[in-house]
Amino acid sequence: MERATRERLVLGAAVLLLGALAYANSLQGAFVFDDVQQVQDNPALRDLGAFLVGAPGHRAPLNRFVPYLTFALNYRVGGLSVTGFHVANLAIHLANALLVFALVLAAFRTPRLAGSALAGRAAVVAFAAAAPFATHPLGTQAVSYIVQRITSLATFFYLATILLYLSARLSTAGGWRRGARYGLALATCVLAMRTKEIAFTLPLALLLFEWGLFGRPSARRWLGLVPFGATAALIPLSIVRVAQPIGQLLAEASAATRVQATVSRLEYLRTQVAVLAAYLRLLAWPTGQNIDHDFPIVPSFTAPRFLLGLLVHLALLALAAWAWRRSSPRSLRPADPAWRLVSIGILLFFLANAVESSLIPIVDVMFEHRVYLPSVGVFLAAATAGSLLAERLAPVRFGAWMVGITTILSLILAGATLARNRVWRSDLALWSDAVTRSPGKARPWFNLGTALAEAERYREAVEPMRRATRLDPGWAKAHTQLGGLLILDGAPAAAVPELEEALRLQPGEPATLFNLGEALWRSGQRREAAARFQQYVDLPPAKSDPQLRRAAAARVRAVAAQAD
Repeated sequence: MERATRERLVLGAAVLLLGALAYANSLQGAFVFDDVQQVQDNPALRDLGAFLVGAPGHRAPLNRFVPYLTFALNYRVGGLSVTGFHVANLAIHLANALLVFALVLAAFRTPRLAGSALAGRAAVVAFAAAAPFATHPLGTQAVSYIVQRITSLATFFYLATILLYLSARLSTAGGWRRGARYGLALATCVLAMRTKEIAFTLPLALLLFEWGLFGRPSARRWLGLVPFGATAALIPLSIVRVAQPIGQLLAEASAATRVQATVSRLEYLRTQVAVLAAYLRLLAWPTGQNIDHDFPIVPSFTAPRFLLGLLVHLALLALAAWAWRRSSPRSLRPADPAWRLVSIGILLFFLANAVESSLIPIVDVMFEHRVYLPSVGVFLAAATAGSLLAERLAPVRFGAWMVGITTILSLILAGATLARNRVWRSDLALWSDAVTRSPGKARPWFNLGTALAEAERYREAVEPMRRATRLDPGWAKAHTQLGGLLILDGAPAAAVPELEEALRLQPGEPATLFNLGEALWRSGQRREAAARFQQYVDLPPAKSDPQLRRAAAARVRAVAAQAD
């Protein structure tokens, strides 16, 4: 076996080992947060055959069909055994780390980078990029949070498409073999489009790698990119009905590019400038991670948070422009060609963030899983720049120094990932952590109260739920939950005003009507209770629970009998 081949195999295996070590304690984590609704309690996943044919009640969102298919396969193999879901998530993550490794190797085989001083030690650069990606704690939300397989699987197809495209471009076999690689790249591109909307930028990423590593595309190469660009149409076509009047089409398109958000597009864009800077800070110094960041909306273009973020991004883009130009053979003073990969990595970070961090408002302005794919660009740029520096300072011992430093850094990151994974072991652990980091946000307190209630710790659950109602007085569900907890804790009289407020905020809500009737009944106000129970009985059958309807009707009859 050649020395170079042995080096690639050993370093690739080291990436897998480090990644597996970082997530060794993730396999027993529970279904948490959106996992419960989207996976654990999702009836669409229970019958694989019905799922595949799209039977009623077994349909997945068309634009995310592929990840939900993998959830259905998980259920078919192991039921609701949480370990099986975590094993699949970890396998996807480790595959992504290997794709990062292989992507660097492929990049150094291209015409632009083949003459780099690093080309002969590309495996070392690949290890320096892939090992931190595999072990960085910022990846935990895309790996340990089961439902965010949607993000990690989209990343897999995104990177696989780029790698297969580069493989086709580098192939010397010609004929059907090159065509097969090109066809596989197109197939994985389609799968990416059916996994998550972040894949919309994939054709532009291919153009970035084509232009950056092979030079400005010729007319023939442009034609080769056209089918990939065409696949991007799958995303809007899956969320907007085309066959309708233009006015309705535009209105539906506007709604589809706004996810439960009330902020304007410019407000969201300003905020994302600051959010991207926060992601970069977390990549450089991963402290303060949180499932539910309390990130404020940036009010103006003169806000310090916006200006600071803008300054960071302009500096990075200036570095990308410098690296792109200096790595050109037409430069007056050409730098090492590997600087081109630094430029590509920086530009990939911004490109991969473009869907979720631009003009499409999303109700949660910051979620850590959103930086999983863009982080690949950061690791590519940082590993290449670090390798260029190391090669200049210690060319003789370059490999030993880079492998040693990367291994130490990755072990430190793995330790941080092991620590972060502890919060994913249960809803209670997750939200106990969140309220310490976002004490001024209502949702973490609400979810902590809910987790305590599910553990039948009703008295402890009251105060977190009360905090949620104080932080967001207009949240009807929080008032309803607080009222229910007070009933369970033996304080029905205290529950009445909470439930009345919930009913004022959301008139006719079934759960609130029943709980208010129960609170009034237990506090001795039987006539008032009967009136609320009667309202519950009068609801359409589809909106009420049959068992609760019978109990409410019995209470109404009991009060009527006493009156007679």
